[in-house]
Amino acid sequence: MSASSHSYGSWAPRRPWIYSAPGWTERVREVTGGAGPDVVFDGVGGETGRAALGVVAHGGRFSVHGAAGGAATDAQAARAVRPGVTVIGLDQLYGFAAAAPAWIARILRRAAAGELTPVIGQTMPLERAAEAHAAMEAREVIGKTLLVT
Repeated sequence: MSASSHSYGSWAPRRPWIYSAPGWTERVREVTGGAGPDVVFDGVGGETGRAALGVVAHGGRFSVHGAAGGAATDAQAARAVRPGVTVIGLDQLYGFAAAAPAWIARILRRAAAGELTPVIGQTMPLERAAEAHAAMEAREVIGKTLLVT
């Protein structure tokens, strides 16, 4: 399943981007008519985070919330490089642990009430776990992967 063929519902981004694909920043600019996206969630950092910062629309928002690529994007430096973009740094996560129990309780209540619909990207038998994992690593799956017996 490709990222572009998956339907998310009204709450999700209009278009996810596979940032490991060659030329992804050019494609983002092309699809947005050169403007760039209004919001970017940067969970990767490093060179990818810097590239993502470069495509955010003027007046847009760039949220730093991870460093899977090695180092988080430096919010202070990002603000200097893109003064027309609101940059939200990792400090947004401070205090997360203290609030987590209440958030978890609220989410579990909503899940039990059937108010939440998870995005299931693929379901495979347990015997195909290696194949499922390979698909996730290759970023071929959007959403959760379920292994069933």
